[in-house]
Amino acid sequence: EFSVDSFQIILDSLLLFGECSENPMAENFHPTVTGESMYGDFEEAMEHLRSRVIATRNPEEIRGGGLLKYCNLLVRGFKPKSEVDMKALQRYMCSRFFIDFSDIGEQLRKLECYLQSHFVGMESNRYDYLMTLHRVVNESTVCLMGHERRQTLNLIAMLAVRVLAEQNIIPTVTNVTCYYQPAPYVSEINFNYYVTHVQPFLPCNQPYPTWLPCN
Repeated sequence: EFSVDSFQIILDSLLLFGECSENPMAENFHPTVTGESMYGDFEEAMEHLRSRVIATRNPEEIRGGGLLKYCNLLVRGFKPKSEVDMKALQRYMCSRFFIDFSDIGEQLRKLECYLQSHFVGMESNRYDYLMTLHRVVNESTVCLMGHERRQTLNLIAMLAVRVLAEQNIIPTVTNVTCYYQPAPYVSEINFNYYVTHVQPFLPCNQPYPTWLPCN
């Protein structure tokens, strides 16, 4: 686990007090509640939290490698404890993530679920998060074939475009017609060309009647 996300509060004594004590709790009469860090060193983990430092051990043993959480921490302003060590950890994170989610469909479902559950009230951060994830995967993935890596990067980029469309930052391309400027030689009498229609590729809740500009 990441040190800043490793804290647990043990409530056993509080629950036991409620079941067994005949006297109500007061300022000077209450059970002791214990806090602990699954990272191992409680004081070190607290210092990481105060200093907004990212630190973890054995990310290859975490389901998904901690990759999605790591990128979330980066977007929230946390910094790696050591840039050199974190480069190696990023490779472990990516490797474990693609072991656990090897299929592109699984990756899509996992990313959509993570975006939905971890950015409630912070929807504007989803684009930065996906771009951070794209950069980490691009820089640190060593376990995939070239076409698999490109497929995953394209998936992340597609999701980034989708969240921009949902925020009304870019228009949807659903039912848009593209008009292309013909080259000079198409004026020849025997040259045929046609206007192509763009098929929808991103679902968007708010379609916009617009033309897609072509360079």
